[in-house]
Amino acid sequence: MTEHVRNQLDGTSRPVLRWAGAKQGLAPTLKSLLPPTWGTYYEPMVGAGALFFCIRPRRAVLSDTNHDLVNFYRVLRDRFPQLKRRLQGLSASVDAYYTFRASSPRGLIQRAVRFAYLNRLSWNGLYRVNRLGTFNVPIGDRLPDRMWSMKHLESASEALMTARLRAEDFRIATARAREGDFVFFDPPYPRGATDGIGFNRYAPETFTPKDHEDLAILIRELTSRNVRVMVTIANAEHLRELYPATFRTILVRSKSLISCNGHSRRNVDELVLMNY
Repeated sequence: MTEHVRNQLDGTSRPVLRWAGAKQGLAPTLKSLLPPTWGTYYEPMVGAGALFFCIRPRRAVLSDTNHDLVNFYRVLRDRFPQLKRRLQGLSASVDAYYTFRASSPRGLIQRAVRFAYLNRLSWNGLYRVNRLGTFNVPIGDRLPDRMWSMKHLESASEALMTARLRAEDFRIATARAREGDFVFFDPPYPRGATDGIGFNRYAPETFTPKDHEDLAILIRELTSRNVRVMVTIANAEHLRELYPATFRTILVRSKSLISCNGHSRRNVDELVLMNY
């Protein structure tokens, strides 16, 4: 097993959203581990999409089971001027945060604005819902003077122009992958898999060990179709045993993105598995 220490944060690897488990600190390392060529880039658990925004592939399929997340990316890509106007009129406010949190807008742009506002100010950037699908994260301990960089949002909007966006399960999202395509899986880790990265409720249904079993089966099937695959998992034996032992394995070290104290995040070990 080869070990890689976490790279320093690079401006080009910054995603546009805050997201628990985001790979922004690891994006340069993951980029260095990519195959030399591929057809279409797939990221079925896109979250913040740190690797996508770092490499900006020419053809991509991005998907997630979080419908609000996918809607935000669609609005950012297709209706950026309207989204920009609405976001520019907002400032950080405790009252506004809880008003947004209690709201349930139906319009696509309104939903995207709510999602962006809550994401910007929630505790540790966490997206968590209860079993009814209701967002329930309290506000964080800071009220930034500048909510968003419009230049950064516009750059992300341009990057998304090459991507198809789908709100669907990973089992469905990769069915169209063909020989020579590349799939990057970054699944949520089961609670308690390892210190600091055990959160897994991004939607009403949690990502369970059974989902990891299904993912491992899917990866074997993709491998048999000559699809290139990279997957990141917690450095936990019970997870590692699920995945093919023949895969190249890299140990990477990063900072936990979830902590009771945002200033005391610990180093955590993760594994990057590749079938190429």
